[in-house]
Amino acid sequence: MQMLSTTFAHLGVPEKQAMLERLAVTLQRNARWAAEQGDEGLEMVMGSVGQALASVATDLASNDAELAQDVVTRALSLMTTFHALHPDYPIGPVLHS
Repeated sequence: MQMLSTTFAHLGVPEKQAMLERLAVTLQRNARWAAEQGDEGLEMVMGSVGQALASVATDLASNDAELAQDVVTRALSLMTTFHALHPDYPIGPVLHS
């Protein structure tokens, strides 16, 4: 995670905002999948964090780089937990016939 912290710290505000927004979308998407799998606890946590992150991404990226960096680290940790608990989650794009 140290490398991510260093990389995130050097991003410009638009890139930080984009990363935070993408993490928010991913957390919310994973929360929906967790709900479909019956994992209500993880759904609630990921959904709440994703929603909160989506609503403050612009402010965090612009005004509090240290907090934004901490949020990214924690969001990635939450996603790691999700993937450990749900190894069958389809990570890549899925082609439908």
